Amino acid sequence: MAVSKVKRAFHTLYPLGTGRGKVIVAGMPKSGTTAIASLLAKAIDENVCSDPFHRLDELEVKYREHLFAGDFPLSRLWRAHRDVFSGTVVKDPNFPFFLDDFESFLPEAKRVFIVRNPFDNIRSILNRLELPADPLHGEHKLPRFARGGWFHVLNGVSPDLPGNNYLEKMAWRWRISAEHYLKARHPLRLIRYEDFRSDKVAQVRQLAADLGFKATKDISGLVDIQYQPRGDNSGSYEAFFGEENLSMIEQIVGPQLEPFGYGE
Repeated sequence: MAVSKVKRAFHTLYPLGTGRGKVIVAGMPKSGTTAIASLLAKAIDENVCSDPFHRLDELEVKYREHLFAGDFPLSRLWRAHRDVFSGTVVKDPNFPFFLDDFESFLPEAKRVFIVRNPFDNIRSILNRLELPADPLHGEHKLPRFARGGWFHVLNGVSPDLPGNNYLEKMAWRWRISAEHYLKARHPLRLIRYEDFRSDKVAQVRQLAADLGFKATKDISGLVDIQYQPRGDNSGSYEAFFGEENLSMIEQIVGPQLEPFGYGE
């Protein structure tokens, strides 16, 4: 049931607490955040809150432009809509832009950053949205993403990102997300999507332990559930993106590849 305006006003004033016992999961779209957050919650027998920003969009809450412009802090949005952000494990692809904010208003919450090889990450997004790797041949398909989360990702707005087309904007989103992680004032637990894929059960159990939880539930029967449609990641990057587009992505993400072990 929707929370009344009176309760929203009350929620805005009522303190959030320290975040003790809560886990914040941040990462790019299609980087494994949904699967990892869901499996972690299952393993520790807690509830998961997935994509609260998307849920606010569905409720037609007007917040993105003002939030990303810095007109008000994330803590204010969280307090006013704490029912939407409710959960022990909370994940959203917009969270990389607010890593230090969590330190200020939920200082005891554990924070996890998930990263995926940017070339695979961008290819997976394009496959998911059925968009070509060459934006010149994909512009006519963009009108169907006229609103919602994918609109912001593809158009690089809220947050505003550099780039002249959706391919450049996604490359910049990956790089800036990575920079936020690397510049965070306090360390986050890092998971590479590739390491998660190598042994999902072991990776999730270790993550739970590192965060101070005990993995009490068996998730071995859940690890192969497709939380989002599977993309086709076969073939070389050059064959998929084309030489010019691949070079452009490399120039943008290149400075942040080595810290995550994606350098040559």
